Amino acid sequence: MLEIAIYLVVLIVLIFALVKLIDKFVTPGNKKIFTILLWGISIFLAYLIYGSVMKPIEFKQEKEARYEIAVKTMLDIKKLQTGYKSVNGVYADTFEQLIQFVENGQFEIVSRKDTAVIDHVKNAAFRITVGADGVGGFFKDEVIITKLGTVAVKDSLFKNSDRYKRLNVVKVGGVQVPVEMKTSTVSRNDMNISVFQAIIDKNALLKDLDQELVKQENKVEAIDEINGDKIILGSLEEVSLTGNWPKKYGNNE
Repeated sequence: MLEIAIYLVVLIVLIFALVKLIDKFVTPGNKKIFTILLWGISIFLAYLIYGSVMKPIEFKQEKEARYEIAVKTMLDIKKLQTGYKSVNGVYADTFEQLIQFVENGQFEIVSRKDTAVIDHVKNAAFRITVGADGVGGFFKDEVIITKLGTVAVKDSLFKNSDRYKRLNVVKVGGVQVPVEMKTSTVSRNDMNISVFQAIIDKNALLKDLDQELVKQENKVEAIDEINGDKIILGSLEEVSLTGNWPKKYGNNE
C-alpha cells in the first residue's frame, strides 16, 4: 500500500507541475506535443499503480493454489499413515514403506457387536447366584469382534490412482519441494505411543514468486492463514495429527 501511495503522490505532483509549465512557458503551437507527453507519463504511472495493486492479489491467488496442492498431499500422507498404523501398530518411517503398504497391504473387514454377558467374577464375589434364565446378578459389557474378510489397501485408499508413489514431493509447475517426514515415540501414562510429523517448506514452495511478498507471508499471523514458514502435519512431541493450515485448504483435525 505504501508503494501505491508513493506512485499516486508522484503522479499528482508531476501532472500539476507539467500543467503549470505548459501554461507558463509553452507556446500554443507546442502545447499539443506536451499534452501528449503528459498523457504518456500519466499512462505509465497508472500502469505502475495497477501493477502495484495487482501484484499482491496475483501472489495471493498463486500462493493459495499451491497451498491447496500441498495440503492435499499432507491429507494423503495422513490417510495412509493412519491406515499403516492401524495394521502395524506404529507409523511408517519412510515413504518407501508407505508405498509397499499400499501395494501389498491388506485391511481386515470386521463386524463389532456390543453385548452384555454375565459377570461371573463379580457375582461370585458377592455370592450371587444367577438363575438358569440369566436373570439376576451382575452383567458386564463386551464387544464381540468377528473377522469377515480382507480388502487390499490400494483398493480401499487409492483405487484407480498412483499418487501414493509421489507423496514425498510436491510439484507445482517447475517447482519441486520435498516433503520431510519423521517418526518418534512419546511417553503417555507409561505407554510409548508412535507419532509422526510431515513438513513442507513454504519458502521452497514459493521460491519463484516475489520474494518481498514471501517474506511478508512468513511473518503472517492470522487464523485464516498458514502461520510461520512451514506447512506442518502432526507432531513429534504430542500425540496429534493436526495440521497448521486453516480449514479453507482442507480438514486440519
